[in-house]
Amino acid sequence: MTDNAGVTPGAHGTCSCGGAAGVATSGAARRSAGRRWLWIVAGLAAAGAAAAAVGIWHLPPRMYPDPGDTDARAALQGGLLTAASALIAVAGALVALDETRAANTETRRANEAADERERQAHANTHVRELYTRAIDQLGSDSDTIRLGGIYALERIVADSPADRRAVVEVLAAFVRTLSTDPRRAPAPAAPAAPSAKPGRRGPSRPPAVDIRAAVGVLARLPHPADLTGADLTGLTGLTSHADLPGAPSLAHLTLTNATLADARLAGVDFTGGSLDDADLARADLRRANLTDAELVDADLTGARLADATLAGALLFRATLTGAQLGRADLTGAQLGGADLTNAVLDEAILADAVLSGANLTNARLDGADLTAATGLAQKQVDSARGDRRTHLPAGLARPASWDTEEGPAGQ
Repeated sequence: MTDNAGVTPGAHGTCSCGGAAGVATSGAARRSAGRRWLWIVAGLAAAGAAAAAVGIWHLPPRMYPDPGDTDARAALQGGLLTAASALIAVAGALVALDETRAANTETRRANEAADERERQAHANTHVRELYTRAIDQLGSDSDTIRLGGIYALERIVADSPADRRAVVEVLAAFVRTLSTDPRRAPAPAAPAAPSAKPGRRGPSRPPAVDIRAAVGVLARLPHPADLTGADLTGLTGLTSHADLPGAPSLAHLTLTNATLADARLAGVDFTGGSLDDADLARADLRRANLTDAELVDADLTGARLADATLAGALLFRATLTGAQLGRADLTGAQLGGADLTNAVLDEAILADAVLSGANLTNARLDGADLTAATGLAQKQVDSARGDRRTHLPAGLARPASWDTEEGPAGQ
């Protein structure tokens, strides 16, 4: 495998700090309050020692003024001295205790930081080992081993989201390279008429299981991936994942010039997707969301787009010959120069769509809404088929055949 397969994940740390932060904050508050009370007690002890020291000189003469009370004054002075010494010892012990606790706290923090660094280093080493093993598996000749490598890379993203970009680049390179490798090209499932554009091939079997799996993982990972030129003919089986839930989306994949002929992508999200010059001939895109998708020069010959949303899509020069667009929403779609020959647009919404130079030969517009469509000429309308329910822009005449109950023969 070439391209970006050599990307390696960086050393990223993860944090599961949720409730631990609250517990740590509460513990710090308790320690701060305990230290404050310790200093208050130490201060009181020191104040008592100072008072006792002062009392040694002033209290005995006042309590025993008689010159004959020498022994009593000496006993009181000794007691005050002992009390002062004891209070000084208490204050000193409390100060020493606080310094010891502070030193122990710093030591504990240093040890915790060292342990955390060790855990992160171990975790990063584990991720790098998994990554290296997965890359080796992608290069295996065994389909089963390659599948293991693909899903191992998906697991790396689940365990280390910071490595998502590296994983996406590797899987995109894997798909681009192997899907176009002529040695792995599947045999055609059955003979079929060629696509409308030169060089397009007929229906084939779905991509190899490893290619399908890699595309499925890329669809589930919300990160841009470049699949330009990839051959995904007959792609199917896109599913969500228990650990990475959500409907599969191809909107974040660049599929310019990619081949998706005969793909089964009903209901898939292509919102704003890059599909210029892509081959989507005969693809099943029913109910798909192609809002604002870029489909310039795309081949949608015979594609099934019933109930699809193509509002604002760029379909300049797109080939939609024989496409099934019943009830599709093409509001504001850019269809300049598009080929809609024999396309079915029954009850489709084309309000504000741009149809300059579009080929509507034999296109069926029964019940379609072309209100406020721009660039539509009478010649285009006359070449199409419609019925009494078809809404045309002001200034265009409805062909007489559209007003018959059954419509033109063969409609």
